[in-house]
Amino acid sequence: MIRGLLKYTHHLTSAIVISFLIGMVAELAKAVVLILTAMMLFDPQHASELLLPGVIAVILLGLGSFGEQYAGHFVAFHVLADLRGAVYRQLVRLAPAKLDTQSSGKLLKLIGSDIEAMEIFYAHTIVPVVIGLTYGLLMTAVYSRVSILAAVVALVGYAAVGGLIPYARHRQLTAKTQAADQLKATNQQYLLESVRGMEAVRQLGIAKERMDQGNVGFDREATAFQQAQFSQLLKNVAATFAMVATWLLMVWISGWQQATALQQAVLAVFPLTFGPLLALNNLPGSLLNGFAAAKNLFSLLQEQPLMAAPATASQTVDAIKQIQVKQVSFSYPARPEEVLNDVTLTLKAGEITGFVGASGSGKSTLAKLIMGWYPVTSGQILINDTDLATISSQSLRAQINYLPQTAIFFSETVRDNLTLHDPTITDDQIWTVLAQVKLSDRLKQVANGLDTQIAAGHVPFSSGEQQRLELARALLHPSSVLVLDEPTSNLDTENERLILDTIKAYYHGIVILISHRAESAAYADRIYRFSNRQVVEEK
Repeated sequence: MIRGLLKYTHHLTSAIVISFLIGMVAELAKAVVLILTAMMLFDPQHASELLLPGVIAVILLGLGSFGEQYAGHFVAFHVLADLRGAVYRQLVRLAPAKLDTQSSGKLLKLIGSDIEAMEIFYAHTIVPVVIGLTYGLLMTAVYSRVSILAAVVALVGYAAVGGLIPYARHRQLTAKTQAADQLKATNQQYLLESVRGMEAVRQLGIAKERMDQGNVGFDREATAFQQAQFSQLLKNVAATFAMVATWLLMVWISGWQQATALQQAVLAVFPLTFGPLLALNNLPGSLLNGFAAAKNLFSLLQEQPLMAAPATASQTVDAIKQIQVKQVSFSYPARPEEVLNDVTLTLKAGEITGFVGASGSGKSTLAKLIMGWYPVTSGQILINDTDLATISSQSLRAQINYLPQTAIFFSETVRDNLTLHDPTITDDQIWTVLAQVKLSDRLKQVANGLDTQIAAGHVPFSSGEQQRLELARALLHPSSVLVLDEPTSNLDTENERLILDTIKAYYHGIVILISHRAESAAYADRIYRFSNRQVVEEK
């Protein structure tokens, strides 16, 4: 785990070394300030002589603390940026199958709070651990000037606070932190599903039940984190006891009355010299969160795509004229039950093919197989007489447009949402397509027109207009196959008619219309009914 985390710091070695050196200057300056302050108290007659060294030490302490924090966070933020880039690249590699699961809450947690939790390791672990070890040895050498026994006691105290006590509590903290982390991921998934299904929750009248159930989950999460924090508190109490005990023992064996003013000053400030070691003592709780986050991250980065292209999957496809599904059977990964069994059908350019059947009958599943989201369990899918398994995913998906049940928009302008930043698409083309989907007049009525901003959670258009905007986006990006996955299920009859009339008039490739509504299916040139894992063409 640690080796994997350190791999991302190789190009930042110089910054880490600088952070260590500056941090050591700061900690040693702090020790000097403490000792000089104590000497001024024990030997007031020489206080004026110690003032200038004290001021210099304070300045070094301030500059060093700032420099160490700056360099540490410089390393952390650069590494976290690299990790986020690696996660997004891996999600693109694993998509869309990875995003088709019910674990999207875990993915959001990984992208957000998990990567942020790893900041603890990069900003507050690598350099502080080295500083703590080095500082402990140097301060042990300082206490050897009082006596060898004092040095031994100091070393034992530093080792107990910075290593033994945190290690002893490590296992218990690990179990409790992992339990709390799992509850947090579960609650985030529940919250995400509740937000996505808000309309359905309201229609079913179960908002209060969902809220109550969510509150129960969040209460359990809070309890789990409180238990972890209590374990952390016990560890801090043990560390405080160790510091006081070793201090009293050191004073006793050193002979306070016989000690010089310098020795008394050094002995007096001993409990205050544990700063870097206390930082190590406090690490396990937050560090365990970081390690749990790193485990999730590395698990994702090591995951292989379900449609991992073999060496032969390098063929490209241009315009798709025909799709043949031959004796295809399929089960989802990690699910034993079969969704499709021995399915055979043909899709042709210029035709609208309807997939009808009850929910869960495999309509969307077959469309996802055709789009290359998953590999078939058995059988074969041919694209223009070429096995889909031998076609590169990039080439295949470039020929397919997919319209899901809920329109998807980004926090950008209407223009950017339609063009997806393709500089070759002109405003004239956009207005032409908007006229085809009967939205040009609507956009002209909006103050900013194509520059109208769409924000996350706030799309200034009705459900029907949103679906027509998404259809406009599909028409602006030429493809050979258009997959409509229940796009009109939540629309009124008028908007449904507008969308399907537009497709029939302006889209001339293969259209797969997935629907459970008879009105939608009536637009299809041929219909396949899905039931009991089988598919039958309706005559």
